[in-house]
Amino acid sequence: MGNSISQMRTSSSSSRKSININRRHIPDDVILDILTRLPAKSVVRFRCVSRTWCSFTHDPFFASLHHARSLTRDNGSALLLSYPDPSSSSTSFSFFERKQGFRNLQISHVDQQYTHLSEIIRGILCINYRRSHRVDICNITTQETITLPRSTNIPIRSGAGVDFDIVYEPRYSFGFNSSTRDYKVLNICSITRYKLQVNPNNGLSTREVSQRTVEFEIFTIGCDRGAGSWRKIDPGYPYDQELHGLSCESVCADGVIHWRHRFFDQEILLAFDLKQEKFQIIQVPKEALEFHLMKQVKGCLVLMGHVISGYNRNKIVLWILEDRLNQIWMKENVVFPSHSPCLWPVGSFKTGLILLAQHGYADPAAWAAYYCDLETKNLCMIQVPELKSVKLPCGEAGKPSDVVLTEHAENLLSLTSNLYSSMQEEKVKQFAG
Repeated sequence: MGNSISQMRTSSSSSRKSININRRHIPDDVILDILTRLPAKSVVRFRCVSRTWCSFTHDPFFASLHHARSLTRDNGSALLLSYPDPSSSSTSFSFFERKQGFRNLQISHVDQQYTHLSEIIRGILCINYRRSHRVDICNITTQETITLPRSTNIPIRSGAGVDFDIVYEPRYSFGFNSSTRDYKVLNICSITRYKLQVNPNNGLSTREVSQRTVEFEIFTIGCDRGAGSWRKIDPGYPYDQELHGLSCESVCADGVIHWRHRFFDQEILLAFDLKQEKFQIIQVPKEALEFHLMKQVKGCLVLMGHVISGYNRNKIVLWILEDRLNQIWMKENVVFPSHSPCLWPVGSFKTGLILLAQHGYADPAAWAAYYCDLETKNLCMIQVPELKSVKLPCGEAGKPSDVVLTEHAENLLSLTSNLYSSMQEEKVKQFAG
């Protein structure tokens, strides 16, 4: 008996050593394949296993592959609702996940002083505080936040970038270039210089514009090529030194940031290529000028709107920019059954689904969310019972006002890590399919 126990102990010890040896020799490719299929919370917990795993999971290529798989993984993506909160003069965020239900998202640094939120790109949000000219970048998944260095176009002073003879008006836009995997912030800064004119009769002084200039800067996030500082660029702005009529809202599609721009009596799209760092003017079809909602659908820029006229009292019209360089647009009509509710487009999925919202005219809080498949034209309701308890603002004629429904997939990108590890991009790409 004693010999048997001793043999069992020896066998058990040998097995443990064998297991430990095998664990230490698990191929990196296998570890990568497993970790990129796990929820973000699990990956973060496993970072304490070893330095190798910690380095592995902080790699930008790992984050990119994990994000791509989150789009298709069960419960890897969620419906993100953002809307102005009148009670606090701020923006509120709420998640709806199929298994975990409805929960509010708290982003601690989004306070009452913010003036502009960018669109959410791959789970990353850009926040501009106009009074202080502070720009924050926030990863919604990890809740990591960084503050960008102050723009070199705006001198440091006690005021909010406004002097008696010089006024600085920066506009920050956010985008992502998939070919270089770079997140970039573009600063278009209008600088107006004034000169004092003194009335000799009464001694009163007035200001007159003496000069207007526009300066352009780029900040690249998550890259070691000049990371941590703004770069001045000459992007070939087509309108001399005039920013009047340029919308503050932008949409990034296929590595290009787009704005609506009204120049005198002409309305066009202004596009900025994040790779070439150059501007381009895009003409908008006359019929599409009335549609002001811009979204990205399957990598293309789309202008969309709701039409109520004649017999087509419930129709969504989409103008799709299929070829930006040749400026080719395609019009697509989506007509819903007459018995369907009055729906307004409020967002989109990367897979080609359009998000729609029904607004209750009798009860401003009675919302319902739907999605429409552009290929099949099928309309499906998103079951979010708790959505009706959220106090949403009501715009003109009872339609949604400043409410955004969008797809959110987990993104583990570290905003402070700007050096790539030894992982090769080709190794990651072989798993992407």
